[in-house]
Amino acid sequence: MKYSYLSILVLLFTSNQLKANGVEADIYNIDKLQSLSLNELLNLEVVSASRKNQKILDAPANITVVTANTIEQRGYENLVEVLKDVPGFDFATGESNAGEYTTHSINRGVGGSPGNVQLLILVDGIVQNHIAFNWSQPWDNQQIFVDLKRIEIIQGPGSATYGANAFSGIIHFITAQSDNEIGDQFLSTIGENNTRSNSFIIDHQFSELYLQASGRLYETDGDSGLGRADPAGYFSAVPWPNISTHHYDEQGNFIQNSPNPYAGTNQQQGYNNQSKDWALRGKAIWQPQKTIDTGFSRFAAGMSIWNQKQGLGNFVTGFEYQTRAASYQKHHSAQSFNIDADYKINSNLSLINKLWYRQNKQLPDTGFQYSYRFIDLVKSYHSVSTQTGFEQQLEWQINPEQNLLLGYRIQSSDKMEQVVSLGHYQNINNQGTHASWKHALSENGLNQYEYAQVNKVDEKAIYIQYQNKLSTNIDYTLGLRHDISDEHDDTTNPRIALTYNADEYINQADWRIKFLYGEAFREPSIFELNDEFRGNNDLQPEKIKTYEIVSQMASNSDFFDASLKTSIFFSQQTDIITLQSDDSESGSGYTNRDHTDTYGFSLDSQWRPSQALSLYINYQYTDGKHACHNNPLAHIAKNKINWGLNYLTLKDTLNINFRSNHVLDRQAPEVNSFFKNNVPNYHVANLLLSYKKLQIGELTITPSIEIKNLFDKKYLGVGRQDGSSDISKYEPNGDNTINPVGFIAPYHPQPGRVIEAKIRVKF
Repeated sequence: MKYSYLSILVLLFTSNQLKANGVEADIYNIDKLQSLSLNELLNLEVVSASRKNQKILDAPANITVVTANTIEQRGYENLVEVLKDVPGFDFATGESNAGEYTTHSINRGVGGSPGNVQLLILVDGIVQNHIAFNWSQPWDNQQIFVDLKRIEIIQGPGSATYGANAFSGIIHFITAQSDNEIGDQFLSTIGENNTRSNSFIIDHQFSELYLQASGRLYETDGDSGLGRADPAGYFSAVPWPNISTHHYDEQGNFIQNSPNPYAGTNQQQGYNNQSKDWALRGKAIWQPQKTIDTGFSRFAAGMSIWNQKQGLGNFVTGFEYQTRAASYQKHHSAQSFNIDADYKINSNLSLINKLWYRQNKQLPDTGFQYSYRFIDLVKSYHSVSTQTGFEQQLEWQINPEQNLLLGYRIQSSDKMEQVVSLGHYQNINNQGTHASWKHALSENGLNQYEYAQVNKVDEKAIYIQYQNKLSTNIDYTLGLRHDISDEHDDTTNPRIALTYNADEYINQADWRIKFLYGEAFREPSIFELNDEFRGNNDLQPEKIKTYEIVSQMASNSDFFDASLKTSIFFSQQTDIITLQSDDSESGSGYTNRDHTDTYGFSLDSQWRPSQALSLYINYQYTDGKHACHNNPLAHIAKNKINWGLNYLTLKDTLNINFRSNHVLDRQAPEVNSFFKNNVPNYHVANLLLSYKKLQIGELTITPSIEIKNLFDKKYLGVGRQDGSSDISKYEPNGDNTINPVGFIAPYHPQPGRVIEAKIRVKF
């Protein structure tokens, strides 16, 4: 590992020596961002709201932007850490470990399905959601942060612009586009439990050609869940069951209710939460230095590859599964390649073209072992899905106030269902398994072949967006998109936005009031249709309508630097795809629930009393009803407060960043076997201390110490999905009580205090 560190440092240093003189510094340059006022920050441009550059203040959406400067100041390492400080996001787990799926989150009361399928994630315009399962990814430490220029977070439906999965919102990672935005750097982190993370970015400008490469390697042994809150003993040293319900002997005979060889002993305490994640990104951008009136104005080619091998953590109960076994893990990977070409027809007309190829793999060593059946055999999963797509967009700037955008997208996907095996791991290229779980469970013997279904799905979409002024102070946006898919009926989704410039009503401030309406859809995934226990082939796409009013203002006074954003929203969901309790082995199955209303409001304020001190506080209230049962929303915090400060002292050399999350009034799921009604509140603080401006030659070195969960609070995440498992019904001596109904733990123990040391080297 030492040699790899050295080679990266040498490469970075060499690149720095070769750097040509760059163009004029971009406004998103990380050093310039530190000196911008809050008003200037709100006048930065974003692209996600309308697929075109617009100022944050004027963008027709409820949008939050996290800049590279904020990422560095707060020490963010993954998307979970970012969104915990954004109003509206709730998490079942406060860390990246989330079991088989990506981290379990809900956005303003919407979502909660396995894998966060209601949220669309993009990196430089390329969709990251799983091709077949719809899971939003990557949330964890296989995401690269050192090359990010900003993260654009849109809350509210976005199907009129982006199609399926833009249901509750959009997360768009924007990477650096020129060599004066981020600059060469290397970031290394070491922490408890043998945690280490190393990231780098190198880039270079060759006249009109910009080249960039970035990467990350993250490894940890994890804390094995030891020492965490576990009030009911779900992950304690639980006795092995006395009976093995299913077993094959050495002669291949199927045996039921045989003596368990581990009877009379206890299972290991805790769970496997080790992780080894890596990622690579690269891009080449050609852009002429002179203004192009007609012809190609930009070419770009990009690639992204990531791999995650991670223990399943506290995803399932520790009395039915061997949660400390090395086989208790997931192993996923993804890759994408894209080519972009922008062409100017004339000064007012532009064509934007994007071609891409994507692949998702669920590798065959994804799996676990039961404690009550097939004890010595691993149940494992694999799948491979691919997608090729092309999108073309015509942008017509009719006049300075009128803009028309027309676009279409065609894509073809091979969506493969999960292959479930028992025994030896399969070849990833098998479209099926030579060790079928289904046949083994049906007494047909081990090592039987089973074919896996691959759905070939063609999808098409056409969309239009028109922006103009209704009056001197009112801008409006009208959007419409029609999607056609082999998997579901045609769907049409509109959006309407009015932006009122209210500057005349307030002195020395910019003020916008936005009236937003949007619709979205989300088709069922192959996972939900065909899951071995919970699948339902009759599922229909779920739909949402959201009405929202956003008020956003920022002072432009030289003596008072502050901003305030308020939002009130109301969402109506129909045909929600959710888990409902039943008599199956898992205790639940997927179904469409008819209707749910969700509503709430948020306040988000920032204040800079001086150049050295900045503060923020935000508050979110969320509530609603499942109309079919008139029950309150589960898994969410009705009230949530986030606040923090950043202080630069000791002659601008010591940077102190403190952040705190207060999560209140969480509602437990209906079938939660441990909590009745509310889950206990929790309050967690994080501290980052950085020593800045340490110069060694041309290197700028920033060492820092980060303490997560500063006060070592013991707290619990609310049960994921349905939380239907009940440890009180587990009896190791009985044949009917060693596998009680349900398998998802009703709470999730969260990590205590974690200390990490970091060093950032800029070239």
